[in-house]
Amino acid sequence: MPLLNLRDVAEGTPLRTGTLLRSAQPHRLTTADTDRLADLLGGPLEGLRLVADLRSEAERAGDDWAPLTDLGVRVTHLGTSGSPADLSALPPGIDLGDLYVLMLDHRTAWFASVVAEIADGLPALVHCAAGKDRTGLVVALILDLVGVEHEVIVRDYAATATHLPQIITMLGLTPPSPVEAVPSGAVPSMVGAVEAASSAAEAASPAAEAVPAMVGAISGLLDAPEAAIRTFLASLDARGGAERLLTAHGLTVGHVQRLRAALVG
Repeated sequence: MPLLNLRDVAEGTPLRTGTLLRSAQPHRLTTADTDRLADLLGGPLEGLRLVADLRSEAERAGDDWAPLTDLGVRVTHLGTSGSPADLSALPPGIDLGDLYVLMLDHRTAWFASVVAEIADGLPALVHCAAGKDRTGLVVALILDLVGVEHEVIVRDYAATATHLPQIITMLGLTPPSPVEAVPSGAVPSMVGAVEAASSAAEAASPAAEAVPAMVGAISGLLDAPEAAIRTFLASLDARGGAERLLTAHGLTVGHVQRLRAALVG
């Protein structure tokens, strides 16, 4: 299966191309995949300095970026950094947009650390499992930081929708019948909920058994609804925007300047 949900974040924007890419997780990378990556970079694969892997340890499958690491591209595993406050369970019937706001509030330092890593590693590719939730929010924060209009951010997020049928197959997920609520105590933390429900739910994950319930209970989890990212962006505005929020949690002015210089010029 090809590298899914792969695209240049600058597509359809005035940003510099070949600088920030996004995708779903790799699945047996082929020559066609690496050729596509080189096309997006506008040069050899060695020009890619960083792959920012946002998956948890349980989601990763060995050195699945081997064709790139063999060329000296640095892959950084960021999925276990900056745990949020534990939640005993997600609220029943939570909307995906509201879940994104919980992530914004409880993983702020983690988001800041990921954005800082990317700022120091451009040209970079960022991905999680589906390349939708964690990746989508990180990209949205970066685009807000460099001054991209929110309607453009919404379009970038929603572009994942066309890839979701293949992504769901690749991750081994099947949309379940609706359920009323996540069982109390089934989800040990918000991170566990998001990572388990939006990934293949590896057997090693302590929240794996709760995945079917979570997928049914979280509205839009297997979709990329514009309403979800609009809720996130409205909450970001209410908190003063990405720069104000993230620089209060570890991102430096230098990181912001490097992102703007690389992406905007």
